[in-house]
Amino acid sequence: MSTAAPYTHITVTPLGGTFGARVDGVDIGASIDDAVWAEVERAFHEYRVIVLPNQPALPEKIVDWSRRIGFTEAHIDSKYLLDGHPEIIKIGNLKEGGVMKSLFVNAREEWHFDYSYVAKPSIAALFYAVEIPPEGGDTLFADSTAAFEALPEDEKAYLRGLTCIHSWARLHEQLEAMDPTRTPLSDEAKRKFAPVPQPLVFRSPVTGRESLWLAPQVVAEIPGMSAAQAEALLERLTVHTTAPRFTYRHKWNKGDLVFFDNRGTLHTATVFDYERYLRLMYRTTILDVAA
Repeated sequence: MSTAAPYTHITVTPLGGTFGARVDGVDIGASIDDAVWAEVERAFHEYRVIVLPNQPALPEKIVDWSRRIGFTEAHIDSKYLLDGHPEIIKIGNLKEGGVMKSLFVNAREEWHFDYSYVAKPSIAALFYAVEIPPEGGDTLFADSTAAFEALPEDEKAYLRGLTCIHSWARLHEQLEAMDPTRTPLSDEAKRKFAPVPQPLVFRSPVTGRESLWLAPQVVAEIPGMSAAQAEALLERLTVHTTAPRFTYRHKWNKGDLVFFDNRGTLHTATVFDYERYLRLMYRTTILDVAA
């Protein structure tokens, strides 16, 4: 898969057909020198999803490692942040006294990249598995980089000229429909997160490779297209990008630490039996500039 120089400080094992790798030989609880980190970062950019298994549950180290990639930001749903660590949001079905204490969405699969509804989407995210159900709750990743590169040259040229309007309000309306208890979006939030244009094709400033930026449930329109045309195009590209040859299913183990390149991959959660099992993840959002 790779023709780059070999890794000498870590062990890198490819996971998917076109992307994804397991990284061994690293403990986030220990100090890490520049040479080791340089290889971890290279693996991140080369494989776009990297899995570091059997890591300790150390929130301060999870934040430190996130900051090695970029700048951390508190999530928009601030009521679910981890006490003492505002950079970490709790995701799952954790309840205390019958009250949900983590961000919980257990609905149909929705392929997307994060923060597409802001002018500069996050560059990466980190997930840490705190508690995992015995079945279900996997995370699916799609290689939107290799998927774009596999398209015919004339289609690539056409897609490079398209812009999509991404809307947080549109996404929130769908979340409310799936979860009637969800708090409606405030007028202040609608103003703060007004619709933004995003290119359909993004070029990485690090690798120079191009990726499809697909988040159909967030796209309000594609200028120059009818709603039906835009929907058909996004559906066709999503089906192409999420074909088995471009996807990797991560079956979580407790202690897994996963970095993913938000601008070069898509992802989606999968359902689990939330009435029987607990699923709890720590997550950081990573930006390329300070918020």
